[in-house]
Amino acid sequence: MKNIFLKGSLAAGALLLLFPQGQSHAAVNSYEVKVYADADKIVKDSRHIDHDILNQLGSEDKDEDFNVQYIDDGNRSNYNNKETFRVRKSEDEDSTELQYKKRYPITNGDADAAVAQAKKDGFNTDDYEVEYGEKGQTLSASNESSVNSGSDLPDASQSLDALKGSAKAPFDASLNKIGSPQKIGPVHFERHKGEIDGNKVKIENWDIGNQNVVEVSAKVSNASEAKSVQQAIVKKLDQMGIHETKDQLKTDMIFNNY
Repeated sequence: MKNIFLKGSLAAGALLLLFPQGQSHAAVNSYEVKVYADADKIVKDSRHIDHDILNQLGSEDKDEDFNVQYIDDGNRSNYNNKETFRVRKSEDEDSTELQYKKRYPITNGDADAAVAQAKKDGFNTDDYEVEYGEKGQTLSASNESSVNSGSDLPDASQSLDALKGSAKAPFDASLNKIGSPQKIGPVHFERHKGEIDGNKVKIENWDIGNQNVVEVSAKVSNASEAKSVQQAIVKKLDQMGIHETKDQLKTDMIFNNY
């Protein structure tokens, strides 16, 4: 019995060394690979992606349309603190999607360190996702909810009320500080479903300000898979001569244009 107890104690001690004070190991829920295509080469009349391009990306002309806006104060205080509140509506859905997000930079590929920092700051969110770009990676700590708001996006005040109604800490504190809400947007984008080298991808054409941004993305479960899928997408776009090597930071572009 002493030997069994001793072994159990040693095992428990080892776990405490690994996870001090009962803390669980930080973990990323998913990775979103992002690669960009040259919109000037493939978007026709500043509106739709060329049919032949979609065909080569394993997609069809049929798409799903979305309208997106962000809510902040006049000084963009939350955005400047890497915190955003998004309201999004699809033409195919009755509900309006709400997103609460805090972003953290990832250094030297250490996503778990970013998750640990988010939790330390109180962002114990439902989802920790790595935005896996070609030039860098960012952690998004986020919550999501939805409301029924009719066929159109709600105005600024209605959007703020909806966001407050489903907000969890610490996002609720940031929202409560917004006295006079402002809309950033709305922005329209269309989404196509495609396939590259056996990988399911989304092809999105965003109309931001006076320019288009075309993003090819895929959701995967780990860093190794993210790298592999990204390489497959890059190879395909390079072969087609439409690869945009610069990461397009859509949220920054939206806040800079509206």
